[in-house]
Amino acid sequence: MSVRRRGFVLQSGLFFRLLQATLILLIGLTAGASAEAQAPAIKIELNGAEANAKACRLSFVITNDQPATIDDMALELVLFDKTGRVDRFVVVRTAKIPAGKNRVRQFDIPETGCGDIGRVLLNDIKDCKGDGFTPAVCADRISASTRADIGFDN
Repeated sequence: MSVRRRGFVLQSGLFFRLLQATLILLIGLTAGASAEAQAPAIKIELNGAEANAKACRLSFVITNDQPATIDDMALELVLFDKTGRVDRFVVVRTAKIPAGKNRVRQFDIPETGCGDIGRVLLNDIKDCKGDGFTPAVCADRISASTRADIGFDN
């Protein structure tokens, strides 16, 4: 059986095979894009803030859903006061975060009351070491969240 359209003649079997191949290709491309969008993540949660002498101790839960261990990350954090003004920049190091594991890390912010911190911004990844990791790779895979009364985002 033939189909004639605008001067072209296609065999109906050929037409349906071309349509089927196109659909298979589109489904494959969509599945690949979906897998890329769901690449394993590095999750950093600001879990709490508590006074510690003349410092504010920030507790973070770091989840490494990557297939490789992160040997170390240097996170540049920006602390904002309650009015939204930049208070200071600090760089903290996470140490080793094994593949598929969670780790809690605590950092003391000297001469700072926890009630004075309005928000923390994960501004940059200064260093990220491990098999296949670079600062750019880590930055692309990080998601930030908070359980504390202090905002935390990237």
